[in-house]
Amino acid sequence: MDYSQGLSRISSRIGKASRVISIDLETLVKDRFLNDERVIAISYATLDEKWDVKIADQTKENDEIEIMQWLNDIMESYSPEIIIGYNHASYDIPLMHTKMLNIPFDKQLWSLRYYFGTSYVLDMMYVCALHGMYLKGEYRIRSLKNVVNAPEYRELNLVRAKDQIEIEGMNKGEAIEWLWKNDREKFKLYCKGDVLDLITLYKHIFKGNLQ
Repeated sequence: MDYSQGLSRISSRIGKASRVISIDLETLVKDRFLNDERVIAISYATLDEKWDVKIADQTKENDEIEIMQWLNDIMESYSPEIIIGYNHASYDIPLMHTKMLNIPFDKQLWSLRYYFGTSYVLDMMYVCALHGMYLKGEYRIRSLKNVVNAPEYRELNLVRAKDQIEIEGMNKGEAIEWLWKNDREKFKLYCKGDVLDLITLYKHIFKGNLQ
């Protein structure tokens, strides 16, 4: 596949969109992806760097729909033209669609369905890989942690949240669950960090289109 013109093709599509929203889910994966996760937080940030996080209540058995309803209301009020995330085209959005299959018709989250279907879904995982191709002639998919710590983005004012959740003796999933249960403020800052970093990367990579 020829990746050499990838960013220019995307740039021509996104044009001068002003309503860009970054979204991210945090989940507890007990079995396998897109099968038995519990959504424990949803975060968002917009192009003007407004952000918020909705965190699940540990005392409730399952409040996923309540959290998704919160995002549904955000989408309805913001009317995004572009929805960005990191691997969200393959995980976050399909997972929410899967969860919505079990919601009664009269309680459906219609704004989520509408904007997932009509907004430009731009996965920054591929955008960052294309940016690497543009800068260094190398197309490589990387984790978000590796992207935000890459030399080409060192000077950006990034939160680099994944560096803040490393707990000795725990993998990433275990650390996220521990923070959710034991340090809500740090967990909230972690959720905030990823969506804000994606907005910063979006602005940096497409700055020519945002003037």
